[in-house]
Amino acid sequence: MARANDVKDRFRTRLQEADARSNDFRRKLLAEGARALEPVVGVLNLMAEVLNEADNVHGSITGLEARIDQDNFISLCAQLRGTDAEQKIKITYGPELGGSNFIAVSGLNQRYNERLVPGAARGASGRTVGSDIQLDENRGGELAEVVREVVEDFYAAQIEQRSHFASAR
Repeated sequence: MARANDVKDRFRTRLQEADARSNDFRRKLLAEGARALEPVVGVLNLMAEVLNEADNVHGSITGLEARIDQDNFISLCAQLRGTDAEQKIKITYGPELGGSNFIAVSGLNQRYNERLVPGAARGASGRTVGSDIQLDENRGGELAEVVREVVEDFYAAQIEQRSHFASAR
């Protein structure tokens, strides 16, 4: 049998090499995910800036940091917080079984889902999986436009709701 120090040294080396390969893979995946999600993150950051202005009392948007999880998916969970309501939009980037990467989004209502995947059964460049919409990774710009509408509608609806109740008194 090999000496104990040789066994330990060889094992340490293998672990370090495996860590380096894993870290390189995760770094590459994070860069790809950041690129694919950049249009959505950009829109959400701009809208969050407006909500963070000193005279704004309509709420906030948080959770805009993309993170990689233990399953090697890049995800962010934008939390829209208004004065009377909250909504979460979860966006994930990662590998689909079979190879290609996709963007999955949940937290939109049916109207917005239909804009992203009209007639998913007809084979559009997206599909529904449970409550998630899965899109080709190159549709980030289109998703950003829909998310922009969701955010605008969310905050405007709260203002209109308060105004409606105030005038009904």
